[in-house]
Order: sequence, then C-alpha cells, then structure tokens
Amino acid sequence: MKKFLFLLLCLFSVMGMEAQMSSRLTGINQPKAGEKISFNYTNNEGPIANRDTLSAVIYMYQDYVWNIDDLTLQKTGKNQWKGEYQLPADCAFFAISMRAGDIYNRVADNNDENGGYVYMTSQEDGTALPGGYAAFASFRCPKLYYVTNYFTNYSISEEAEMMWMNKEVQNYLKRMPDFIDLYLKNIQLMAGENYNKAIGHFFDMAKKDFPDNEFVLSTFENEYRFKIKDVAKADSIRDAMYKLFPNGEACMFRDFQKFQSMMGLAAADSIEKFFVKYPQDACKKRKHFRDQNYMYYNLSRVYCPLLFDGKQYDRLVKHLPMFDFKALSECYRWNIFRKFRMHFLGNDTIYSVAKPLMDLLIEKRQDHSCMDGLYNSPSEAQLNADYQFYDCLGSHIKLLNAMKRYEEAYSYLKYFDNEEMAYCNASVNEAHYQVLKALNKNGEALETLKLAAKYNTVTNEMLAELRSQSGCKTDQEFQKYMDGLKGSKVKAALEEEVKSHMMNTAIPNFTLTDSQGKQVSMSSYKNKIVVIDFWANWCAPCKAAMEGMKLAVDKYANDKDVVILFVNTQDRGYAGRATTEKFMNAKGYKNFNVMYDNKKQGSKEFSAGFSIFAKLFNSSGIPRKVIIRNGKLLYTTEGYSGSPSQLCDEICCAVELIKKSK
Repeated sequence: MKKFLFLLLCLFSVMGMEAQMSSRLTGINQPKAGEKISFNYTNNEGPIANRDTLSAVIYMYQDYVWNIDDLTLQKTGKNQWKGEYQLPADCAFFAISMRAGDIYNRVADNNDENGGYVYMTSQEDGTALPGGYAAFASFRCPKLYYVTNYFTNYSISEEAEMMWMNKEVQNYLKRMPDFIDLYLKNIQLMAGENYNKAIGHFFDMAKKDFPDNEFVLSTFENEYRFKIKDVAKADSIRDAMYKLFPNGEACMFRDFQKFQSMMGLAAADSIEKFFVKYPQDACKKRKHFRDQNYMYYNLSRVYCPLLFDGKQYDRLVKHLPMFDFKALSECYRWNIFRKFRMHFLGNDTIYSVAKPLMDLLIEKRQDHSCMDGLYNSPSEAQLNADYQFYDCLGSHIKLLNAMKRYEEAYSYLKYFDNEEMAYCNASVNEAHYQVLKALNKNGEALETLKLAAKYNTVTNEMLAELRSQSGCKTDQEFQKYMDGLKGSKVKAALEEEVKSHMMNTAIPNFTLTDSQGKQVSMSSYKNKIVVIDFWANWCAPCKAAMEGMKLAVDKYANDKDVVILFVNTQDRGYAGRATTEKFMNAKGYKNFNVMYDNKKQGSKEFSAGFSIFAKLFNSSGIPRKVIIRNGKLLYTTEGYSGSPSQLCDEICCAVELIKKSK
C-alpha cells in the first residue's frame, strides 16, 4: 500500500486552492455533514432573473456515489428566496442548482461565472469526509468527467483537478477502490502516451492491494477494452470476474446480452430466470445500481409483448409483480392501450391483463423507478411517473366504460388525485362523464363537465351537454358561459403557447384545386387571414381534429376577413374527391371549404403546397395548421391535442392576435 501511495504522489505537483467569487447564492459557510443548511438566493439577474416560480435541487456525493434531491424553497420578497436542507451524515460534497420551468423546458442557474454553487463539507473536527476532494475534482472538471449537465462552459484546469484528486489519495488511500474509476483519468493525464504501460503497473498493484473487488476489476476491464484496445487482456479480467462473482454485475451483463440473440418464448423463459437469479430489489441495494437498472426495463419491453402476443395471458399476469412502475407503465402503453385503441383484440381478453396491471401500477406508483440518473430530482421523477400513471388510468377508464363496467370504473376515479393532470385529456373526460351518467350520479357528472371546461378539454358531446345544462339560448350567451368556466391560468397558458408559434416568414405563392376542379392561387386572398388545415383521409388525428375546426368555422362564418381552408394533402389529390366528400357529408361538415393539394413537380405525391411548409419546418407530419396573409406565414402548429374546444381556442387566439397586429 505504501508503495502504491508513493508512486501516486510522485506524479503530482502542488497547486494553490481557488477562491470562490461573489455569488447570487449566499449564507452557506463551512457546512458540516449532518447539519441543516440554509441559504438566500437573489434572482434579479442571471438566466432565471425575475422568475416568480423557482425550484431547487441539490447534488450530493455520498460514500463515493452521486445522488440528487429536492430542496425546500420559499419566496421571501421580490426576487428573494430562502432555501433549507438537512444534509445527510455521509454527504462529503454538494452543489445547488436553482431552476425555473418544467422538466421539458428547464432553465437553470448554476453560475458558471464563478465555478458554481459548490461546497465541500467537513466533519466535526474540521477534516474532509471520504470523497470530498474527489468530488471537488470531478464535479468541477466537466471536460474530463461527466457527472451531470450542471455546468455549461465552466471547468477547472487539469492541474487543479489533479491537485484535488491527490488530496483524496493522501487522506483516503484505503478507499481507492471506491474512486478508482475517477483516478484512472489522472493516470492517463500524467502518463500521456505511456498510459498503456502505466496502467499495467497500476493494475498489478491494485490486484495486490485491493483483491476481489468487482468494481476495481470492471473499471480496469473497461480501460483495457475501450481505451487501450487490448481485447485479450479485457477478456481475461472479465473471465476472472465471472469466477469470482457468479452473481455479480459482470455475470448479470453477460446474461443480459444473451437475450439479444434469442427469439420467441425461449427468451421469455430466460428472462424469468434472470429475474430470479438477479432480483431487482436486491440489485437496488448495490452501490452502482443506477448503472444496471436499464437491463430490467429493457427486458420487460421484450418479455411483456412476447407473452401478450403469444396469448399467454395467465403467465404474463403471474409474473407482472416482478416489474417496477416504469416497466409496468410501458407494458400498459404498448400492450393494453395500443390493442384497445386499434381494436386488435376483444375487450374481455384485454381486460384480463389490464386489471391486474392497473392494480400493480397503483401499488407501485411511488417506487421512484422513473429516476433518470441525476437528470431528474425525486419530485421531477414523480411528476413524470404521475403523467404516465394518468395516461394508463385514463385508458383503463375508457376500457371499462366501453365494457359497461361502470361501478368498477367509478372505483378507479378516486385515483385521479391531481385536478390539473386529471382533466388534461378530452377523450378521458368524456369517458369519465359517461361513467357518472350511467350510474345516475348527475351532480358529479355536471361537475366533471365544468372541470373539463375549466381546463379546455371537452369533446363535442360534452359541449352539447354543457349547453343543455347551461340554459343558454344564443351562441353568444353560451360562449360567455364557457369563457366563465375556463380557468385564468389555462387561458394565459394557451395565449403564451399560441404566441410561441407566431412568426413572420415570407413564403412563395402556391395554388390549390377547389371542389369544382378549378385552380385557386393563394395570392387571390389579398389582405385576408387564411387559415389552412392540411389533412388526409388516411390520417385519423386529422379527421378527429375537424370537430374543433368546425367550432372555428362556425365562429368566423360571417367574418369576411377570415378564410378557413381544408386542404387534402399527401392523399390522392382531386382524384380522391369522392372519398373526401363522403367523409365530409357523413360528419355534417357541409360548410367546410375543401381544397386539394396539387401534384408536386417531379413527384407522384400530391403535396405541392404542403411541401413548402414541410421543408420550412423539416417535418411532413399532419395535421398541420398554418395561418398566412399576403404571402407571409404568421402562425403554425402540428398535431392534435384531442380537445376540440382547445383547438378552436388556439385558432381563434392566433387569428385575433393577427388582427391586432395589423
């Protein structure tokens, strides 16, 4: 051991410590592990300046493993916040990140300018905890290590990194097996072109001083395999791990790889044996569990469809408990939701798996399986899990409603425990409402209608029922009634969303074919606001979205400044007129101004007009709504949310904003 330490220290020169500059975060001085920290944060400048809603997370190095947690944060004044957190007793280092936005649109303040909001803790006697120096070296040197995306462009020098890692070696040499992966980067830096020779010396010493340590062996195996490119040496280390650790991580990965070449139910047999040999609950106790957890999820994605498509429903139900929430959610989405929506199987067959699967989702909803390394904090991961849960629960309510299992469906409604998330899907709201009506729970049914209206996620059936219940006699009265039901937060969010899709981009003129076979140029709509709905007969979302477009057509029926065109594209062009007219007549869309895209030059596809926008946005997805005026594209959006009322409001909001802009 002494020889090992001597060789390590000979490779270093000593540097001075860096001083931390001024910060937007203050109040943390010489923190001690196990104590509660408190701090003040000012956001009158920086990337999240003047935000009214903030959150905060803390990254911690505990016993040589990185973890993430949520911080308690309270607003104390304009741009003033106070945070608190109880540090664990083994926290050797921590870094704080202030955040705004959601997990899909996050903006963070990690203060690249002064090296981040990072702190080493100390023990009662003032000494650093094991891992403190190693964390300081690796976290603050992202050009060599990737811990998380904390920094954008900051990194300490390689010399400073080596100085801090040297301190870890000096103070905690016996813990070298826990940070050997970090330290080998230093060996590579110091040895340069001689790394191939140097690693051999360190490997021989490591085997002697740290025998029978799988993490040490696997670290050297990776170095030999991927950096040194010595496959024979890497294979010999791997084979040694197989013998020393028959239930270890190397054997686990070997067995996992076998499934990639297996076919059919033989793979299902082996996956069941894998879960018995390597129980996921036992694996969770391992120090580096997060690095292996992907295997369980990937295996579930093979196993569940194999048994479901193989009609081995009882066997699948028997083994579902071995999966965590994340895997069960994917199983429901791929096997239940898809089969039910596409009518691939009878509902009774689907239900035989859907019910036990849904019950397990309820049971495991908060098992933290949606944690994605250090990217999401526990609360963010739970929010992601909740979104998945509500998707599955909504599909389950729709299945039970279709099967007329109203009492059973009603028993599941209590799990819609977040109002905003519960009412975000129009088709689920409709099923929810139908269940209540079938059970003669008229008061709850009316409340469901109003809440769906509040979040602007109602279907045409629900709109008709709301109108009947409202007692409104004119369209204007009903519009006012509906506006009163919609939440101000929802209205503001919709306007912000619409504004984010506004633009002012010149586009070339193009022509379309009208229902009489005549060519119509876009330039003929001078000074008109032209709303174009690009759709196709083969596109189910396109046709579903027309329920919302009908509301917009009715609203602007007498507005001479607004023209709404329904352009059949990527279809059969004017040759498909009969199919289009049949659909329009069946749905009662008799006042729709239907047009047909022309054939694209040099192509057999009828997409000449649409291709202008597809090229502009690098997407050929439909439905796509565009609003143009006098050769300028002013608004566009792709897809359909499932809510007719929301789509109508989006189009109307965009049109009115364009009118105001002159």
